[in-house]
Amino acid sequence: MGLMIVYLTGLLLGIGFYALTFYFSKEMDGFKRVAFLVVVSLTTVVGGLLIGGFAGMPVSLMGAGILSVAFLLWIGERGPLWKKAMLTLTVLGAFGGLSYIGLNQLNGSSFNVAAKDDRLDPDINKYYEQLQADPNIRGWKLFDTYEDNKAIVLSLGGEMSGNNIEVLGIEKKSGRTDVNIRTFANQSKEANPTIIILLDKLEPFVQIKDTDGTVYEEIE
Repeated sequence: MGLMIVYLTGLLLGIGFYALTFYFSKEMDGFKRVAFLVVVSLTTVVGGLLIGGFAGMPVSLMGAGILSVAFLLWIGERGPLWKKAMLTLTVLGAFGGLSYIGLNQLNGSSFNVAAKDDRLDPDINKYYEQLQADPNIRGWKLFDTYEDNKAIVLSLGGEMSGNNIEVLGIEKKSGRTDVNIRTFANQSKEANPTIIILLDKLEPFVQIKDTDGTVYEEIE
C-alpha cells in the first residue's frame, strides 16, 4: 500500500514538472517538454538505486511515476484530444487512488516487507543473524527504524524450517494492531523462517496471528 502511494505521488510530481515547463518557456515544443520529464525521471530512478536498499526504493518508484507521465504525454503529443484525455485521466486516477488509500488507512496501516539483504538498522540485521544461529527463538520483536517508523521481526522457530511467511493484512482496532499472516511450505533454506515487516504506525497492543489460529508472542 505504501509503495502505491509513492508511485501515485510520482504521477502528480510528473504533472507538476510538466506544468513548470510552461512557466519557464511557453515556446518549448511538446517533445522537448517530454524529454525534460524523461531526464528528471531517470535521474530520480538512478538516485534511488545509488541510495540503495529500502531507503532508495521509494525514490526510484517515484521516478517511475514521473516516467509514466512522460510516456502518456508522448502518446498524447500525437493529438491534442489524446493529450487532454491522458492528462485528465492521470490526474483523476492519481487523486482518486490517493483518496482511496487514505480512507483505507483510517482502519489499517501501511507496511512493506523488507528483503533480508536490505540496508536496515544494524540492530535488525544483527538480530536476524542471531535468529538464524539459534532456531529455537520463536515469536516477534519490535524495533525502531528511521523516521520514527517501526519494524516487526517475526521468526517461526526451527520446527517450521522450510516454510515461508506472507502478510495478508494489517488492521487497527481500538488501540490494537492485528497482523494477519499465512505460513506455507516452499523449501525455504532459512534455519529459522523469518519475516521483517516495516510499518508506518503501530498501536500500543500488537497481535500476530496465523491463518491456522497460531498466535505469536512478543520476545522481550
